[in-house]
Amino acid sequence: MKESTAASAKTEIITSVLFYSLCSSMMLVVNKLAMMHYKVPAVVNLLQLGSCSLFVFAIGFMGVKTDPLKMEYARPYAIYVCAFAAGIYANMRALAVSNVETIIVFRACTPFCVAVVEYLFMGRELPSKKSTAAMGIVAFGAYVYVSLDAEFSMGGMAAYFWVFVWYFLLCFQMTYGKVLLQNVKLETVWGPVLYTNLLSIPPTLFLGMVLGDFEKYQTVEASENASLWIGLSCIFGIAIGYSGWWCRDLISATSYTLVGVINKLLTVTISVAFINKSASWMSIGALVVCLLAGSQYTQPPMRGENGAKMPK
Repeated sequence: MKESTAASAKTEIITSVLFYSLCSSMMLVVNKLAMMHYKVPAVVNLLQLGSCSLFVFAIGFMGVKTDPLKMEYARPYAIYVCAFAAGIYANMRALAVSNVETIIVFRACTPFCVAVVEYLFMGRELPSKKSTAAMGIVAFGAYVYVSLDAEFSMGGMAAYFWVFVWYFLLCFQMTYGKVLLQNVKLETVWGPVLYTNLLSIPPTLFLGMVLGDFEKYQTVEASENASLWIGLSCIFGIAIGYSGWWCRDLISATSYTLVGVINKLLTVTISVAFINKSASWMSIGALVVCLLAGSQYTQPPMRGENGAKMPK
């Protein structure tokens, strides 16, 4: 009986990781196409957030079990959403003075920080030597890729400041998201999906006004296929919302962070192999090494009841 339960749990974890990986990889591509056909990020983002929120309300109305909106649940999720919105802003500021490749390298290093936070505050063991080596190879492989295939540069101390702000906000999201699932006991996966999407609308509106997106709304013309790609981005937004929180609930914060890194590197690998014909074989090899190293990571166990807890 125990073996059957363990096998079932393992199957669910694998299914959630694969589903999330598929949605994450496709979301990057569809979002890029949506932005090519309608270059107003805040409007596209608002449509995604709004459609996902309406979808959860609609399936609830049709009888699918979802979680009701309650202020006691909204408050802790509001902290996560604020960090998420601030992270988007910091990412944009960092990209303004550095390049995308810089962000890829820093993103590849996030599992190290998240692993330490999990050890100090969430009662989990540190990763084994093998898993630590796997994370190190992923980070090093990402660095090799960007140093070979692009100009890996930073625009002075301002770039370092905003990249580090984005980096620590991202690490906070990865760990605090897990804490939310452990301490805010919602009954369904649709609960976190609804709270994060609905509560993200006000900060997205604010960012759109601050960054001037709504001024572009009057002048930017949508292309002929804009509706198609924006519609698809909304569908994938719903899918990644569900798959992301489902996957996060089943694995550790560090494992979830590493899955996110591997997803992005996999997307880049496909891009440089089939789209970017100027990519060198060495750079493609570095990305393949990253993917193979990521597959060798093993989630560390909990330390038990005596482990430290993240403060509520």
